[in-house]
Amino acid sequence: MMSADHRGTQENNAHGNARQYIAQNGSVIVPEAPEEAGHRAKHRRRVKYGLAGLLVGAAVVAYFLIRIEGHSKVSNDLARHGPELKSNLAVSQVSAYIEGGIEGEQFDGTAENAVRKKLTNLRGPHIDITLGNIANGTSLVTKASVTFNRLQSLKPCAAVGGELVVSANYQFKIPDDQRPVPPAKPFTLTKTISYEVTANKHDRLMLTVGLPEIPDGNSPWLGVVDVILEHDGGQQIKIGPIALVDTGANSDFYPDGDKWKIPAKPVEGCIEENIKLVSEVLKTPNLVVAREVAGLDRALRNFTTGRMDDTPPPPPPNPTKNPPTGLPADDEPSAPAPVDTNIYTLM
Repeated sequence: MMSADHRGTQENNAHGNARQYIAQNGSVIVPEAPEEAGHRAKHRRRVKYGLAGLLVGAAVVAYFLIRIEGHSKVSNDLARHGPELKSNLAVSQVSAYIEGGIEGEQFDGTAENAVRKKLTNLRGPHIDITLGNIANGTSLVTKASVTFNRLQSLKPCAAVGGELVVSANYQFKIPDDQRPVPPAKPFTLTKTISYEVTANKHDRLMLTVGLPEIPDGNSPWLGVVDVILEHDGGQQIKIGPIALVDTGANSDFYPDGDKWKIPAKPVEGCIEENIKLVSEVLKTPNLVVAREVAGLDRALRNFTTGRMDDTPPPPPPNPTKNPPTGLPADDEPSAPAPVDTNIYTLM
């Protein structure tokens, strides 16, 4: 009997096309046919590609699930809180003029415990600001400041006076230590306010400023102011400079609309001093000029050239009545057209 050669191979005469390997331990190893090896390799590749496809598909599904979850969160936030609202507050128009509607009192300034008479339609300086908010959120103005860069009394040009005193409830009251005679140093008046400008709308904010008490005979004051509005978490809008003049309480020297009553025989040098003061004010760069200031400049210059209007002067101001406000002259811009207003509160 022949011993097996553990290192050799023997032909498989039964099949003729295969080889068998005999291991050292005597086991017989039959290798795969080439066709079977090819099929197995293809199978492995298919499994590999299938697993890769599953991984890619899982990644795509996970991506879209994350996107859907993010959109769902945004939608839920919008549902709970609404879209993000932003304001865009800006000034679209500014004007200044004297108008009625200010409340106050009249009393005898020489009497103790004088009886005070209520007044409801006093005339005084108004700053008319039109604000626009072209955005999707409401804008809230929380503070207003008026800075007087210049404040000085005009020369009265006539000695008149009496015992009556008129007090006026201005929103911004000039303090006693800043009286316009002599010229006051720059100072600022500040008020906390609550004024809303709704989305995609224009609204008017009206500010009044003046002396809290005016003795009979006081001449009008002339001033230059800047306004700063604080809104929406500390943002600021600066408006100005603006030239203002008030009515005073002199029956011989006062504004009526854009025209002025001036004494027929003024105190010597008075007209010239007032012309100088008004001219200096009007040289201020980028100045918004109240219509009464422009009218005063014309009236004073016309007086010096002998071209005063021959029509009778308007009646003197009377705090117990509503004097005419006058109309703008033909060469002056008209007052701004009415705009829808909101109610605002000065605290």
